[in-house]
Amino acid sequence: MIFSMMFTGWIADKIGRKPTVIVCAVGACIGVFKIFVTSYYPYLAIEFLESVLGSGLYTVGVVLMIEVGGSSKRVLTGIIFSYAVYVGEIIFAFLAMGFQYWKWLILVVYAPMVLFILYIFVLKESTRWQLLRGKMDGAKKTLNAIAKMNKLDIGEKEIEDANDDQLRVMFDVVEQKERENMKVIIGSKEIMTRLSVTSFCFFTSSFLYYGSLVHCVLLPGNKYTNFILAAFTSFPGEVIAYYTFNKYGRRITLQCGYFLSATFLIAQNYCPESLSWLKVVLFLVGKLGVVICFTGIYTYSLELFPTSVRGTLLGWGNTTARIGSMLAPLTPLLISEIAALPSILFSATAIISALLLTFTPETKSLPMFDTIAQIDAYKKASQFKEEQCVETPTNPTTVSTKL
Repeated sequence: MIFSMMFTGWIADKIGRKPTVIVCAVGACIGVFKIFVTSYYPYLAIEFLESVLGSGLYTVGVVLMIEVGGSSKRVLTGIIFSYAVYVGEIIFAFLAMGFQYWKWLILVVYAPMVLFILYIFVLKESTRWQLLRGKMDGAKKTLNAIAKMNKLDIGEKEIEDANDDQLRVMFDVVEQKERENMKVIIGSKEIMTRLSVTSFCFFTSSFLYYGSLVHCVLLPGNKYTNFILAAFTSFPGEVIAYYTFNKYGRRITLQCGYFLSATFLIAQNYCPESLSWLKVVLFLVGKLGVVICFTGIYTYSLELFPTSVRGTLLGWGNTTARIGSMLAPLTPLLISEIAALPSILFSATAIISALLLTFTPETKSLPMFDTIAQIDAYKKASQFKEEQCVETPTNPTTVSTKL
């Protein structure tokens, strides 16, 4: 999965979102061949290929949805994507209960992935990516399909007659005069700051999210029930995220989510064993904060990164998330040393992430930038504006008093 996250986003930036999504989705069905192998190394090879192809879908899919959704629906599209993931978790839990023989479970889960080949005819490319890359003919076809499906008052002739500059102005997309490569990314202090902060937040969100899924089956009561309850907690968490993201902003919501998860995950660890119901409730409230951050960091990162390298940078951030998901299943081993150690680690990383977010800007009212040059220019303009506000008049104020 780490290998996939490092390169899938970059490939999507180069060849497009649509072909990358289809290749990743259909390629994931290779996992079904695990039921036929009888030795370790072939099984390991299939597991590797399945992860390389399938996990890339997570990065590219959310990028495509955010770009297609438009500026006013960025939070909503991110939440819809997350709901699909949570529904998948719940369905998987019920499938695991029904198909306890692992070969049947793999067959039921992986075989339907081949149906994603139909996306060749159904899925549309990101118009924003097409306009940025200068693929105007493809962009016009996509726009015509969108206008026809949504019954918009835009004629096909109007779209066809529009020149390149008019289309870019219509969708607030700049012309990319030169490709922005690794050197440009590293050379931008603002981009590297955003990437560093969001990468740690990705690590924390994944570490907490998958860690909570692992530890929920260790809570008092039926492990299947606890897992399903933890999965269902995601739904109100997304509703809260949607409301607070739009009303109060992205950054403050993420910071509150991290502090909420840190507080309640550490509190449930010190809850008396006799109050098993309270222990479960505290854990679920902590999971609520985790969900807010898990979804929120994707939307926030997509708004922080420009279209030209959005897939690449999101993929790099997701690489650290995979490290978090790798370490999360190991945390139960720490209980034998110090019972509270997993909760302490979860809370510490959450608090650090909340503090690091002070170094990134609020994106609630900002447009989606298309190039690194735009972001650097915006940063310089913001710094200049702040300096102007800090300056005070040098003329003394005369105060007249009458005795």
